[in-house]
Amino acid sequence: MAIKLLTLDLDNTLWETDPVIVKAEQASYNALIEQAPGVADLYSLEGLREYKNQLAECYPSLVHQISKLRFETLRRAALQAGIAHDEAEAVAEKAFAAFMQERSNLTLFDGALDALQTLAQELPLIALTNGNASLKAVGIDHLFTAHFSAEDVGAAKPEANLFHAALQHQQVEPHECLHIGDHPHQDIDAARQLGFHTLWVNALELQWPDGLDAPRHTIQHLNELVEAIADIKSVAQG
Repeated sequence: MAIKLLTLDLDNTLWETDPVIVKAEQASYNALIEQAPGVADLYSLEGLREYKNQLAECYPSLVHQISKLRFETLRRAALQAGIAHDEAEAVAEKAFAAFMQERSNLTLFDGALDALQTLAQELPLIALTNGNASLKAVGIDHLFTAHFSAEDVGAAKPEANLFHAALQHQQVEPHECLHIGDHPHQDIDAARQLGFHTLWVNALELQWPDGLDAPRHTIQHLNELVEAIADIKSVAQG
C-alpha cells in the first residue's frame, strides 16, 4: 500500500529545543520581574519552574495546555507579588510574549529545510507536536498542510489524539502514513502501535530505551531524510 501522508514531530526532530526553552524562560522571567519586581522575592527562575510543575499537578487539565499553563503561572506569580487582578493579566501577557518570541527563535537542523521543501512537493506534511512552537515564526508553515498541537486536540502524545487528527484531516488509514519523530515512546512506539510506518530521527544521538522494540528505520542527520523516506515508501509498496 502506498504512503499517502507524512506526519512530523517538531521539537528535537526538526530543531534542538532545550537550549531555546532555557533562553525563553529567562526572557519571560526577566519581563515578569521588570513589571512586578516583587516576584523576585518570591521566586527564582528555578522556583518559578517548580511552581509551574506544581500547578500542573494540581490542575491535570493544564498538562497538555502548555501555553495556558505558562500564562497562568506568570499571572498567579504577579498576583502573589501584589499586582492587581487586571494588571496581572497584562503583566502575564507581556511576559508570555517574551517567552514566545525566544521560543520561536529556532534554528533548523542541517538539511531540514531542503528535505522539507523536497518532501512537500511529493506528499502532504502534517506537524504533530506536544509543544507550542510556531511554524510561521520559523518560516516553514507554507510547507505543511496542517499543524496540530496537544492543546488543539486535548491530549499529548503518546495518546492517540494527535495521530487520529492527522488521519482524519487527510482521510487516510494508518498504514498509509509515515510518522517521523525523535521520541522513542511519544513518537515511534505510539505511532507504530496505531499501525503507522515510523522513522526515528536521532539527531541528538540518544540511546534507545531498553525494553522497547528497536525502531525499524533510523537516521541521525536530516540530510538523510529524503532518501530514507524513499526507501520506506518502496518497501511499503511491496
